Amino acid sequence: MKIDINPDSIREGAQQLDAATEMVQGLFDQFKSSVDGLADSFGGDMIGSLLDLAHQVCMEAITECISTNIEDLVDYANTLRQFAEDHESNDAEIERLFRELLDALGR
Repeated sequence: MKIDINPDSIREGAQQLDAATEMVQGLFDQFKSSVDGLADSFGGDMIGSLLDLAHQVCMEAITECISTNIEDLVDYANTLRQFAEDHESNDAEIERLFRELLDALGR
C-alpha cells in the first residue's frame, strides 16, 4: 500500500480551517452583539433580575464553548501546517541520506 502525502494539500486544508475559524468567529461576534442588547429589556423587578442572571449564565457558557472550539480550530490548522513542514523536512533528509548511500556505493 502506498501513502501519498501532499504537503501543499495539507497547507490548503489549514487555510480552509483558518477561513472557517474566521467565519465562525464573525458569526459569533454578530450573535453576541445582537444578544447583548437583550439584557436591558428584562426590567428591574425580581423576574427581570432572574432573567438577566439566567441570560448572563447562558452567555458565559456559550462564550466559553464557542471560544474553546475556535481555539481548537486554530490549533488544528497550526498542527496541519507543522505536519506539512515536518513531512517536507523528513523527505528532504531521507533523500539526502539515500544520495549519500548511493554515492558511497559508487552509483
